[in-house]
Amino acid sequence: MKLNILDQSPVFTGKTYSQAIKETISLAKFADEHNYHRFWFAEHHNTKSFASASPEILISAIGFVTKKIRIGSGGVLLAHYSPLKIAEQFKMLETLYPRRIDLGIGRAGGTDARTNNKLNPLGSDVFEKFNELLSYFNPKESDSKIASPLIEDMPEFWVLGTSPDSAMYAAKKGLRYSFANFINDERCVESLGVYYQNFKPSIYLKEPYINLAVFALAADTEAKALEIVKPVEVWAINSMLYGKNENFPSNEEAKSHTFSFQEKMMIDFKRRSAFVGDVKTVCEKLEETKKKLAVHEFTLVTITDNFEDKLNSYKLISKYFSKS
Repeated sequence: MKLNILDQSPVFTGKTYSQAIKETISLAKFADEHNYHRFWFAEHHNTKSFASASPEILISAIGFVTKKIRIGSGGVLLAHYSPLKIAEQFKMLETLYPRRIDLGIGRAGGTDARTNNKLNPLGSDVFEKFNELLSYFNPKESDSKIASPLIEDMPEFWVLGTSPDSAMYAAKKGLRYSFANFINDERCVESLGVYYQNFKPSIYLKEPYINLAVFALAADTEAKALEIVKPVEVWAINSMLYGKNENFPSNEEAKSHTFSFQEKMMIDFKRRSAFVGDVKTVCEKLEETKKKLAVHEFTLVTITDNFEDKLNSYKLISKYFSKS
């Protein structure tokens, strides 16, 4: 089973943005040594929760300290940028780290409305911008010679999404599709069905190819997993129910929080799509999901206060599948 990592550089109470970025770099080195296939970086703006605002810069930094793992954006929020500039950035990355670069494009703003307006005051159609972006890489297009440097190989293109709209675009363009199940599991089956039913081969891809991004946290016991996932659950409550923009709470802060009835309902609902527990439970659920949804790869999102808990989770999952 191909396993990937998406890291958002989460920021916990009592820790700095700099520490979060350093942990991301350490995690990428770890992933390279433990047979993970891809390592992707998220893009978020004006948030106290995540430090990763510039995936293209982190890709370059990580490429220098890793050897074989594919590295990429999960994803670039194209609405904010010039397609030509993104093409030039990723052509340069492909030149520096040939046959290792993934260019994942997302439609979301990745921020609040006020910040979104500052990043993208004119507004734009992301799919139109994606079409333009692809033209700078397609050797059949005259625009391919505009974006420098000229390259022999292309990055792998991915459409990132949480809805049938993104699935339809990826299918009709013949592109790889990554569905963010950890954000919106309710539309997962529908979106993957749209992708499979409408896929058309292209110069980029001959057959449909799906990556499912899930929240996963494995520990030596289920009790331990539920203990160290609680900061994420408390953060989700504060963010989604109460609209707070704040750091992830520490283990100690989360431990003292008692969920109300409404909060407990939301946590129970979110746990349906999460992969949390002892390693056997987590990995068996991954195997079942792979068969049920016909996905080709999983991208794991793991957030913990203690960095060693995060490393241990990824280590346990990698070790389980290396034996199978």
